[in-house]
Amino acid sequence: MLKVLSLFSGIGAFEKALENLKVEHEVIKYCEIDKYASYAYSLLHDIGEEKNLGDISKVKTVELGDFDLLTYGFPCQDISLAGKRKGIIKGETRSGLLFEALRIIEDKRPEYAIAENVRNLVSKMFIKDFEELLSTLDNLGYNSYWKIVNSKDHNSIQSRERVFIVSIRKDIDNKKFRFPEEEINNRKLLEVLQDNPDIKYYCKNNEYLKKFIKEVKRKTVEFRNPNKSGLLRIGDIENPNMLEMNRRVFSDEGLSPTLVTGSDSIPKILTCKVRRLTPLECWRLTGFTDEDYWKVRKGFEDKFYKGKDRSDSQMYKLAGNSIVVEVIEKILKNLLYQ
Repeated sequence: MLKVLSLFSGIGAFEKALENLKVEHEVIKYCEIDKYASYAYSLLHDIGEEKNLGDISKVKTVELGDFDLLTYGFPCQDISLAGKRKGIIKGETRSGLLFEALRIIEDKRPEYAIAENVRNLVSKMFIKDFEELLSTLDNLGYNSYWKIVNSKDHNSIQSRERVFIVSIRKDIDNKKFRFPEEEINNRKLLEVLQDNPDIKYYCKNNEYLKKFIKEVKRKTVEFRNPNKSGLLRIGDIENPNMLEMNRRVFSDEGLSPTLVTGSDSIPKILTCKVRRLTPLECWRLTGFTDEDYWKVRKGFEDKFYKGKDRSDSQMYKLAGNSIVVEVIEKILKNLLYQ
């Protein structure tokens, strides 16, 4: 049985992938400081919250059991283009919590460790940090394989580029690991759209939206091809009060742009009117099922909102933070069945 330690767990995309692959495994502990994500994780993977280590900086490795696989999608706030880009600074930034994961790897020496973060990690701004990470893993006794992977190339309807680092302990590495091959993807956003979504997800009909609708006809995108990211962008709502990224409107004939955590920045699409993607649609784009979504949503309403329907912002945030399950499935399959 594969024993797993999950760090920066979120809603557990790695665990969902293992379940989909029917890999017999046990999560010995998970580590998630956000109370909503922790509760969602416990519901989705049937693991009591007493197994949550909480603050990673306070984890005592001597109290951890042995495990085979460590997963660590460490915080991206200080690396992402959308963040403050303060960098990976030990003890100072959220992204600096990477060093806590490395501390655990050094002390426990699992067979495998898999990291995930934004593409900007390998940009000129942070390439030295990235190279230092690979060097540290090498000194700890690991061969590391890395690649920028776009989920759209692996049967996902979301276009999401992320850096993955697969580290294999040198004494067991047969050097056969390869990242999964890219595939042609003809899927479309309309596959995950809900029928008759609630009116609250539609954009307010102000002067800027009226102008947009007047200028844009659906037929203008019917004969266009998606861009290299698989997106079919119809146009922008010229509202000066909106961030540039929030003005963009996409066709459901293409893929979804990368999901983010803020409910104000959820991708907009044009159907009969302009609307945001719903939280359920965003969960579908991460590779989680409708059953998963409703289990968490109902759980939130019962535990945090006294039975009231107020969980949209948290459901959006969890989806925006999640790794795409389809990508992890293929990486794990190549790693565990090489």
